[in-house]
Amino acid sequence: MIKLRRAAVAMLVLSFAAMAQDYIPLSHRDIPMEITSSASHLTLTVPAETEFKVQVLSGIHSQVNHVNDPVIAEVTKPVFVQGKLALPPGSLLDGHITMIRNAGHAHRSAVLGMRFDRITLPDGQEKPVAAVLAALENPKMLDIHLDQEGHLTGNHILPWKGLVGGFATLGTFGALKLAAVGSASASIALPLSGAAIISYEALWRRGREVNLPPDTQCRLRLNYPLTVHMPW
Repeated sequence: MIKLRRAAVAMLVLSFAAMAQDYIPLSHRDIPMEITSSASHLTLTVPAETEFKVQVLSGIHSQVNHVNDPVIAEVTKPVFVQGKLALPPGSLLDGHITMIRNAGHAHRSAVLGMRFDRITLPDGQEKPVAAVLAALENPKMLDIHLDQEGHLTGNHILPWKGLVGGFATLGTFGALKLAAVGSASASIALPLSGAAIISYEALWRRGREVNLPPDTQCRLRLNYPLTVHMPW
């Protein structure tokens, strides 16, 4: 009788051991593992030439800044790829000034270039990027021209008031000359003051500097595709 009881206990122990070996926790079964693995490798690629809205947090002035000075911009509108969020608002782009040509005489306006080469997403992802300025929100208000290469130039505005004043002075001298017919001194006199005003306005005045205030709204353009992971 005792031997039969021992045999029965032994059989129960062996059966429980076999069941423990066959058991696999839910978190380690095949289907959930496949879903987790695929989700961790899900990526989105933002195509080249994509434009997106940002605000340039750094204030920039062609007389104050220098080449290689840092420039920071923040994404203000989300960027979607195939209906999925690729670049959330708040993503930060790091860049630097690539060139500066200060304004000069003869109305030669300043030229300034910048480039962005790194983006940091809100989840901490850091990715290399190649982006340049594509458009300004209010170029007329800023009095800045933006070319296709992303270079900022102070607008070339000729001060017509000064030129008109110079021509008016010339006209006044001409009228005085005609009124004083027969006077040798009047016929020889030249309107030097009017010519001086025109020369100063046309040749000596300096061009406009590039002044980009902080938080300027603009758009950036990707030169190359940008691939990011999707943790959200």
